[in-house]
Amino acid sequence: MLLALGVIFWPLIFDSPDLHDPIVLRPMSEKPVIDRTPISPPESFEATVKQSLPEVMPIDSEVQQAADESTRTDVTAAELDTLSSAEEMAGTTDMQEELVDEQGLPLFWVLQVATVGSAERADELVAGLQGRGYRAFSKRFMRVDDVLYRVQIGPNVDQARLQQMKPEIDGILSVDSQVLRYVQ
Repeated sequence: MLLALGVIFWPLIFDSPDLHDPIVLRPMSEKPVIDRTPISPPESFEATVKQSLPEVMPIDSEVQQAADESTRTDVTAAELDTLSSAEEMAGTTDMQEELVDEQGLPLFWVLQVATVGSAERADELVAGLQGRGYRAFSKRFMRVDDVLYRVQIGPNVDQARLQQMKPEIDGILSVDSQVLRYVQ
């Protein structure tokens, strides 16, 4: 056993260590130069395609204001229970209307049935109309300092169908609803 320990520890005690290359400390390299000029935002697909699309004609502001004024109502959704369902109102109409405008854009129409001052009332009217089977939605817009909500039915390619719905909706909501071109 002493012989085994001697074999193991002899080189550690009596042999000199090999000399290795000394460690050389070099000065630290300079910081890399970083280009900090602002990068322009990437072009989106929409921005690229938008240039080649025709200009969508917005609804004339006077027509839209008249529609907003004629559809101001304080009626609640509970009064919509007397409204005929959308299936009952869907009569047959002759489609004699053009489906595209002079720019080649599709023509869709909406029936603006109400203009209200709160999102809750707009949601309540939309839910009431949807409960009767109408495709209704609301759009938020700013008029001077007021936030108002337009409740609309549609969009529909058949303007005559919307005209058929108009008299009954006008009577129930006490408004003069307007058929307008649908603009997103």
